[in-house]
Amino acid sequence: MKESLRKIKAIAFKEYRHIMRDKFTLAMGFGLPLFLIIFFGFIIELNYDKIPIFVKDDNSSAYSRAFVQKLSAGDLFKPVYVYGEDPVKYFERNETAVFINIDKDFGKFISYPQNGRRPQIQILLDGSDNSKAGLVLSYIPSIISNAYDGKQVYEIKTRFIYNGELNSKYFIIPGLIVVIIGLISILLSSLTIAKEWERGSMELLLSTGISPAEIIFGKILPYTVLSLIAAVIVFTAAQIVFSVPFTGSFVFFFISCCVFITACLGLGIFISVIAKQQQLAMLISMPAGLLPSMLLSGFVFPIENMPLFFRILTSVLPQRWFMEICRGTFLRNAGFTDLMIPFLALSGFCVFIVFLASKKFKTDIEP
Repeated sequence: MKESLRKIKAIAFKEYRHIMRDKFTLAMGFGLPLFLIIFFGFIIELNYDKIPIFVKDDNSSAYSRAFVQKLSAGDLFKPVYVYGEDPVKYFERNETAVFINIDKDFGKFISYPQNGRRPQIQILLDGSDNSKAGLVLSYIPSIISNAYDGKQVYEIKTRFIYNGELNSKYFIIPGLIVVIIGLISILLSSLTIAKEWERGSMELLLSTGISPAEIIFGKILPYTVLSLIAAVIVFTAAQIVFSVPFTGSFVFFFISCCVFITACLGLGIFISVIAKQQQLAMLISMPAGLLPSMLLSGFVFPIENMPLFFRILTSVLPQRWFMEICRGTFLRNAGFTDLMIPFLALSGFCVFIVFLASKKFKTDIEP
């Protein structure tokens, strides 16, 4: 027994000295927990604040302005006055999740109540984000009630523009499409270049006179077709199995899907070029494909509530922009004009990452 304990002690001391000399292990043991607690602490934010509320005030009286002021008393809502345009257009462009229409006789019925009638306020909610819609639906009446000592001063009429039943699947499934397609595309392509290096066939491939750009595009094309088939499968399942409505342009969605897949494949190729080993490429591609889709795309946690650094970081991630396109086309009947910024940002990342992968690959193979 003593001999066994002595051996265990010797091995433990040897491992201790190895750990103290290994900076990577020390960084993993002490630095990674600190990084994770800070990262997830900032990212995981389930509370909303400064939700933009568009207000169309047809009354423009002191009473209507006082009502809007009560909404802006806390940090939850940020009222913005708008005029003229159809409220649905604001929802299609994803500019707001709440639209309040104040009746033109609002002030009159407060000053001179008639037959028990109360001033009317119409609240339009974007049901495509059911968590935010439910929050607003519960807070606005309570804010008004608390401001008037529990009295029902106003008559509130609520209407959901999309997803009137607040079905959570209508919110989750379009987001899952982004997660699944992005992860599959990155995983499939991240092994392709590394596999050639490991097998020793890269030198043979380069000896044929094929340029690095031609190799990159030749590698991407088959996986593009494969990822598109996966996208069709996921899209069909969303329609048939979960009955998620699709109200937008299928052509625009298909083109956006092709751009997103190409961007993710380009990112996978870039990882493969850097790693040059299949196991390492797989280790890098899993967090690179999953974490941005789950945490930094707006799938679960609202981007507008993240700290400034992470809001800037999300703007360079293709998952964030395709998430907006997916939810816009599925539920809000949004088209290219409404989703121009997400589409252009997605296209820009696609061109940049494919160029970067080609450039890095060319640098590695040149003497």
